[in-house]
Amino acid sequence: MIVCLIFIVAACGALYLFFIHVKKINWKALLISGSFGLVLFILFCIAAYESSKIPDTWCTTFRNSTSYPPSNLITSTDYFEKGNYDYDTGRCKEAVADYAKSIELNSKYPQVYNNRAYTYMRMGDYKDALTDLDKALTINPNYINALMNRGDIYNYYFEIDKSKAIGDYEKIISIAGTGGTGVCGHLAMAKYSKNVLSFPRVLIETVNCNFPQ
Repeated sequence: MIVCLIFIVAACGALYLFFIHVKKINWKALLISGSFGLVLFILFCIAAYESSKIPDTWCTTFRNSTSYPPSNLITSTDYFEKGNYDYDTGRCKEAVADYAKSIELNSKYPQVYNNRAYTYMRMGDYKDALTDLDKALTINPNYINALMNRGDIYNYYFEIDKSKAIGDYEKIISIAGTGGTGVCGHLAMAKYSKNVLSFPRVLIETVNCNFPQ
């Protein structure tokens, strides 16, 4: 949908330049070409929407990893790293079990809760993901990755609550600013996205957030 939004903005800019530089307008030709362009745009957006519904296969497809699992499984960190390796290779159920063992050995390690939550998210288990993210943020209230993941769940996936998503995104900005997290686009979506017609507002607010005056 973001691509569709960019398409809209580019089209508006092109029309603006067109009306500036062309004194005499062939309205019939403009109507035909505009209608044709609109049809293409609608088809493009339909294709983009359908592609967004493709199932997430991360946890169902084995993949190679450039990392290696720890040689010994003794400490909480060992099991955490083993969980990361299993996640990277698509073994999500094994990763969840590794993270659980890591938490059993050290329950005050927020990164483990966050990584298990993200694994749950890729598995479509948003309820358990929220529980883990709440725990991670209880241990470290300023944990940006956990704030972003929880905000995304409330914004897009489960128990939709835009006000909670906005709260998490705005806290990220208060802690780390707007650079490097992509938080501005998510914040604008949470605040203003209602339908296709609201996307220009989303784009404007994203730019304003990234480049405050």
